[in-house]
This record gives sequence, structure tokens and C-alpha cells, in this order.
Amino acid sequence: MALAGVFALTATVANAVPSSQAGTLTSTQFFTGESEPWTAQTFGAWGNIPTALVTVNVPAGTTRLVNARFTAESLCVGTASAWCSVRIVVTNSAGTITELQPVTSTDYRFDTPGGAEEAHALERFSTVLLPGSYTVRVQALRMTGITQFTLDDYAFTVGLVERLVP
Repeated sequence: MALAGVFALTATVANAVPSSQAGTLTSTQFFTGESEPWTAQTFGAWGNIPTALVTVNVPAGTTRLVNARFTAESLCVGTASAWCSVRIVVTNSAGTITELQPVTSTDYRFDTPGGAEEAHALERFSTVLLPGSYTVRVQALRMTGITQFTLDDYAFTVGLVERLVP
């Protein structure tokens, strides 16, 4: 059952190529959250945030887009020139990992050192997903100069969107 209305996303980043998709919002939405703090243990490599993942299925004969949102209380401790990063990725059944758009790799500053815990958010969308099963998850990265990256009270929402075909 599709909800009424049209859903469109366009995002741009300085010195980057704009990316956009359009679709109608479907009633297939997934929600997960965690109230226990989690601290990134890996350094210089993306680590999966526990419980910030959902599995979605694109039915045969259809295509879908994913719209994903992650919110969290964040604490980033380290040198002033460093930052803490998060990204949202989709993994297909073959194990291929694709970062959702806009793709920024390690350039997205979810939080920076200084101050106490505070709320932060990230929203991303996928390219067209073909029929099959996918895992959508949030990953975190401690950059060089970061001594602590803790996420608490986080929520992860994923919606499957029916693609508008021009």
C-alpha cells in the first residue's frame, strides 16, 4: 500500500557531483534503536554499529530506492583538526558494499572534538536496487587524532521507496 504524495531527494556537496532519485513513499519502513552507549573500537577502518542494521527485500519484477536516517547522541574526543565520521551502506546478497548517496567516504563530519555529548543526524538514499535481499547498516570511523567516539541513544530508520519511472 503506497502512501499518497511524491517523494524526491536532491543532495549536493561542494566540489561534488549532485545526485538525485525520485519515488513514491511506500508503507514499508523499518525502525531500530539502542539506548546503551557504543564506543568505536577500531581505528582507521569502518566499524559496524551494533543494532543499526535492517534487512530489506525488493520483490521480483520491481525496483526500489532506500531512504535511511540515523540520529544519535555523539561524543567525539581528540585533536581539534580531526573528526568522527559515520556512513550508511547497503550490502547485496553477493556481499558487495555500496555507500548511500551522496557518497562522501570519510569526508562527512558527523561530529568534531570539543564540548559534551550532543545530538547529530545523517540521512542518505540509494541508487536503484534490483530484486533481492539487502542489508542496510550504519558504520562509524575513528579518524587519525580521535581518542574516543561514542554513540548513544541512537535511532535508525529505513524506508523502501517505489521508484518513479519517467
